[in-house]
Amino acid sequence: MKKSFFIAAILVGTLNLFGDDSSANIARYDESFNQISEVRIGIPDEDVDKLANPFAVIQTAAIPTSNNTTEPTFQLNAIVLNKVKVNNSWLKLGSLINGLRVIAIKQTSVVLGSDNKRLELFLREKNENSIITTN
Repeated sequence: MKKSFFIAAILVGTLNLFGDDSSANIARYDESFNQISEVRIGIPDEDVDKLANPFAVIQTAAIPTSNNTTEPTFQLNAIVLNKVKVNNSWLKLGSLINGLRVIAIKQTSVVLGSDNKRLELFLREKNENSIITTN
């Protein structure tokens, strides 16, 4: 009888000891989960547009045409969500650059165009820009 009372007392003491600790742990976890479940609000698009350009400026040469005038060159530097960086300028759908409008933004290319000219610029591969011109 003494032996079973002793075992019961140890069992009750152990439950009380770990019971208090586990409820403290649960409360700590609940607090942590409450903190990380709060809605986080990012910076508005207008403020992102005001940020300075984080990319290095790379100069490109103009391509001479047959009538001794130089036609502007275009270099696609980056595509981020619904914006593209062409000739170190951030553009969105409908923006103008050197007389051409941003017509389409694709996963790895951007289409620029006017009434009589279309260019599709691709992201660089092996330090080269690929340009497809269609009339």
